Amino acid sequence: MSTHYRLASLIAGFAALVCLTFSAPAFAQKASVSSQSKYVRVNAHESDVIFCHGFGCRFETEVPFKDDEIAKLRGILATGADGPEQEREAVKQAVAYFERHAAEFAGTGKDIAGNYTIGGDPTQLDCIDEAHNTARLLILLQKHGFLKYHTVAKIEGRGNFLDTRYPHNTAVLKDKTTGVKWSVDSWMRHNGDIPEVMTLKRWFREGYS
Repeated sequence: MSTHYRLASLIAGFAALVCLTFSAPAFAQKASVSSQSKYVRVNAHESDVIFCHGFGCRFETEVPFKDDEIAKLRGILATGADGPEQEREAVKQAVAYFERHAAEFAGTGKDIAGNYTIGGDPTQLDCIDEAHNTARLLILLQKHGFLKYHTVAKIEGRGNFLDTRYPHNTAVLKDKTTGVKWSVDSWMRHNGDIPEVMTLKRWFREGYS
């Protein structure tokens, strides 16, 4: 094992430990839909979402959605009108659009996939930031009536080091008809890239952490 690889592994491990020790407990009580809804405001001609960044929501930036941005989201979700599978594909596009839009206000346009920097950099996001942001976008879509086939469920987590996996969080959608829950996870994607969507059951048992 090279010195560079060992150093990178130690840094990643330390960042994970910091995330687990300091961030997770503070945000455990904020994982519910009702608590996340407090960070999503819908008004007549402008909505806004409080966007987390810097690891563990250390930084929070208000991201406005005026009529044009809401119309953009409406158009994206309209492409998923034919069924739940199509709606999940549309949600992927909405998350990617949301991240690009939010980057204009939060300065996160160069956020890289995964956690490969120490927390505190306001340009970067960890899985807690990503899960909270995606959940809040989904709540925004739900409040505007753009979700036909799904409802927003609480944020879920997996991994605790004792099971040899990195602690990780994800936003979740629930199919209204089948009750199946779906992970909407953008952590291993660069800013504005298409997130991974899979059943929550599959997400719990596999993945990159």
